[in-house]
Amino acid sequence: MGQSMTITNRILSPAFNMLSGVMIRVLNPFKKGDLIEINGQLGSVEHKGYQSTTLKNIEGERFEIANTIFYTHELHNLSNQSIINVDMLVSVELASDMVIVKEMILNYLKNRSILLKHPSPKVSVKRIKDTHVELGVKVWCSLEKYLEVDSQIETLLKEYLKGNGINLEVEKVEQTELMMA
Repeated sequence: MGQSMTITNRILSPAFNMLSGVMIRVLNPFKKGDLIEINGQLGSVEHKGYQSTTLKNIEGERFEIANTIFYTHELHNLSNQSIINVDMLVSVELASDMVIVKEMILNYLKNRSILLKHPSPKVSVKRIKDTHVELGVKVWCSLEKYLEVDSQIETLLKEYLKGNGINLEVEKVEQTELMMA
C-alpha cells in the first residue's frame, strides 16, 4: 500500500505542478520582477515555469518554489504596496539560548503595530564573535512609518531583551566622542 502511494505521488506531483504552472500563467497573480512572499519565503520573481517559479531573495540568491505551493499557501504580492525593510543588528552573549532569544525577538516584533505582519520579520545569524553572536533582524514597515521605525525599533528591542535577562554586547563608544566629552 505504501509503495503504491509513493508511485501515485511521483506521478501526480509533477502533474499538479504543471497544472498550477498553467493556472499561474492564466490568472497571473504576479509578474516578473514582483516582490512576493509565499510559504514564509520572500523574493523577487525571476522566472515563471510550468513546474516551478524562480525567485531571488534579498541576499541575491535564487531559489525555486514548486508551483503547487502558490495554491496551497497564502501568497502576498508586495509590489503594489509602498513598503520598505529595516535591518537591525543585535549582538547577544554567546552563552544565551538562541532559540529562546529568537522567540523573544519575534514575539516582541509581532506585537508592534507599526510593523507589517507580511512579510514576516526574520532573524538570522550574521556573525559569531568570541563572546557574542551578531543577529540580523529584518522587519518591514510602510514608507510613511520608516523614519519612526528606523529611529526607535532597534533601541526598544534591545531594551526589551535586556529587561528580560538577555545579555547584549556593550556598544563601544567612538574615541572621537570620548575626546569631545
